[in-house]
Amino acid sequence: MDFNLQAYQADHLLHLSVKAERRLCVLENGQHRWLEMDGVVQSAMSLADPATLCLPHQRYIAAQLPAQASRILELGLGGGDLSRHLAARWPEAQQDCVDLDAEILTLFQQFFQPSPGHRPKLHHADALQFLLQSQDSYDLVLLDLFNQDGNPLLLFQAPLYQALARRLCGTLIINLLPRTRLEQEQALRLASEWVGPTQAHAVPGYRNLILHTTRQPA
Repeated sequence: MDFNLQAYQADHLLHLSVKAERRLCVLENGQHRWLEMDGVVQSAMSLADPATLCLPHQRYIAAQLPAQASRILELGLGGGDLSRHLAARWPEAQQDCVDLDAEILTLFQQFFQPSPGHRPKLHHADALQFLLQSQDSYDLVLLDLFNQDGNPLLLFQAPLYQALARRLCGTLIINLLPRTRLEQEQALRLASEWVGPTQAHAVPGYRNLILHTTRQPA
């Protein structure tokens, strides 16, 4: 069931926290529960079917998923929309989810993690540091990192893609919100240089650009 980003209304406020750097809300109506950061919807969950992807860019990501994945890494969790979808799609897969914001991890556990059922392993960590310290290999990595200004600078610097190349043995999908064409071209260049040939898929009516690449043997 789609979440209407132009006409949604909340019946209940489930959580509110206000800090100097940002404002987080968890809201709900009769059909959906969603996470807002500074008034912008980050994630939306269907109450009737939590594994359904409700936001347009997420369905574009789903269209780029490989036929199978057994070891999955999500860098950036939000409300865990893709985590729930992947757990339903591949219930035997191992999932690691990394987020720098401890409150996001707590909100996922309290409001967005289906129970009972498959539970991903949660990591409170910086994405790049996690990649540098990990010894694991992943056949699917989803990169969905944002701060109050959009994508962090990390997404446009080589060390992230170099670290991804060492941990990836399959598909990389990046949800990008480029502020300029230069940012878009930089992310494409770095992914192609360090990971493999990369395609960009625009989401009609949205700023999101979905980058898709498959790791090429060195």
